[in-house]
Amino acid sequence: MSSAPGLFDELKRRNVFRVGAAYLVVAWLLVEISDTIFPRLGLPEWTVTFVIALLLIGLPLALFLAWAFELTPEGVKRTEEVEQDASVTPQTGRAIDKLILVGMVVVVAVIVADRFLFKESGQGARDLPVETAGVAEREDTTPVSAGAAGDSGVQSPSLVDASGGQPVGALSVAAAQPQASGIAVLPFVNMSPDPENAYFADGISEELLNILGGIEGLKVASRTSAFSFKGKDTPITEIARLLDVQHVLEGSVRKQGQRVRITAQLIDAGSDAHLWSETYERELVDIFRVQEEIALAITAALEDILGTPEVSVDTPTRDLDAYQDFLRGRSRFYQRFELDQAIEDLQAAVDRDPQFAEAWAFLAAATGVVAGGGYPTELDAADLDERSDEAQARALALDPDIPILLAGMGMSLVAQGNVVEGLARLEEAARQVDPDTSPRLWLGLSLSEVGRVDLALPWFQSAHAQDPLVPINHGYLGYAHAVFGREEEAAQLVKRGLELNPNSPYWTQLLAFEAIHQGDTARFAELWRMLDDGEIDRAVLAALADPGQQAAAFAALPPDASPRFLNAARVVLSLVFRDTDRLFEAVGSADRSGQNYMRFAAWLPSLGWLREDPRFYEFMADSGAVAYWEAEGYPGGCRPVDDPAGRRLDCSEYAP
Repeated sequence: MSSAPGLFDELKRRNVFRVGAAYLVVAWLLVEISDTIFPRLGLPEWTVTFVIALLLIGLPLALFLAWAFELTPEGVKRTEEVEQDASVTPQTGRAIDKLILVGMVVVVAVIVADRFLFKESGQGARDLPVETAGVAEREDTTPVSAGAAGDSGVQSPSLVDASGGQPVGALSVAAAQPQASGIAVLPFVNMSPDPENAYFADGISEELLNILGGIEGLKVASRTSAFSFKGKDTPITEIARLLDVQHVLEGSVRKQGQRVRITAQLIDAGSDAHLWSETYERELVDIFRVQEEIALAITAALEDILGTPEVSVDTPTRDLDAYQDFLRGRSRFYQRFELDQAIEDLQAAVDRDPQFAEAWAFLAAATGVVAGGGYPTELDAADLDERSDEAQARALALDPDIPILLAGMGMSLVAQGNVVEGLARLEEAARQVDPDTSPRLWLGLSLSEVGRVDLALPWFQSAHAQDPLVPINHGYLGYAHAVFGREEEAAQLVKRGLELNPNSPYWTQLLAFEAIHQGDTARFAELWRMLDDGEIDRAVLAALADPGQQAAAFAALPPDASPRFLNAARVVLSLVFRDTDRLFEAVGSADRSGQNYMRFAAWLPSLGWLREDPRFYEFMADSGAVAYWEAEGYPGGCRPVDDPAGRRLDCSEYAP
């Protein structure tokens, strides 16, 4: 008589071990799939943890079922009800072995796909719009506001997210789920006794932002949005929500003489946990190595998300004084603050190190922006233009691939009337993956100037999505929606832009032009009152009620305002009153910023009377737009026709 089998033998006979192994393989496969797919579906991180918890709970149940029941040809039966001679557990065991083998192969395939295929396809999130034709920035639009007579008040395009210029498919007003691979670099706190070192602290933050922006798969919030929290006590969780990121890097800098102490910490905004923290005390000469070490530490902390990307930091100059001058100048340029001093800083940097390519590039950008008008300056515009051209040439000879350099060259070419080549340069710059996405916004602006708002829209969407706290991104995206007749979306965006910067009424005025020429005086009055421009506003509203008061509206312009402001204001009032003679007279005297009111307004749906005027066609021909149209295509639904009054656009089938 044979002895009863032991527990171990019985577990083997009932395939409990095999079921356990198969369960673990399938569970592993499910965890890998959920960890790979859930973040791409926008699901929160806890959903993966929830799957793991369910699978752990299910393991004892699977083992119990394997022990208590047997799968037979007649169906599932309790093990005690199956005679041992009739048991098919050996066949079932072989089937389970095959399942385990297949499951392991699939698990390996999923891991390989996650580590390689998905990482490479993640580059797709950094792709830029394909169907665009390229162009330049115009941050020179002058708001017609009595309080801004000497300055445009328009916040300039600035650093945005480094994840590239992928256009978003639709306007999203509500905040999306924070991206697991997203990070915001907050301005490091200046702990030095000298307040002037605040620029150095900002510069270190900017350098880290630039370095992190070059890491594939890592979304880096723009400088402008991240730095908007400087000096505020906004909770980290709120910052992360507003910037649509999961992680925040913050720190401090203390610089004394040639030594620097940098403290940095990486925070998971979801849990408020510190993922990594470190303090570096080094000689200033090691600053580039410290920056690389911080970037490497961050990628190590985020290895589960990013894998193991390569990180390296180039040494742009070996002259540390030149580097500090550069950091100060670039920081001032980004802030559009003390621009004359920014030019002086950048000039000092290239004087110390004539091989400092990036300093030359930003010197070209700074001198070009100030020369274009709209910012307080004691410098001569003509001299600045010459210095900008020289700096561009020097930077181009040293490093022709710097995005801000290419964009600046594109801007210059467009302003000079070489629209085709200028747009091509700007598109080249905009398609580069770089934390400074000003070129993308500039591209959208110049495409809009020549009526190709259809091509500009993806670039505006990209800038808005990746830099949500910059007024200009709201404003120009709102303008684009207005061109396409999406008035509600346009009004939302423009209102938000005005909330962020009350001194930037430009986009509100564009929407007001469309309202008045649609015959919607109530909506016009609502928009115009948002400008809160006192006497001018009252005079305009009175003139709309009584056309005989139009001359009084022009007379209400402040006589002591700058010629730049007065010329732009006359363009605006002429557009409101549809006074074409006065409009083209004012445009002839205005600088480019004043002229841009007409360039942008012309493509609004109800301003066909402007875009079909022969004088508008002549103006666009003189500025190079017609040559661009002949080469790349006219705005949708428009074609050139010859009339007794002259050649003009026929936009009777206008469809932007």
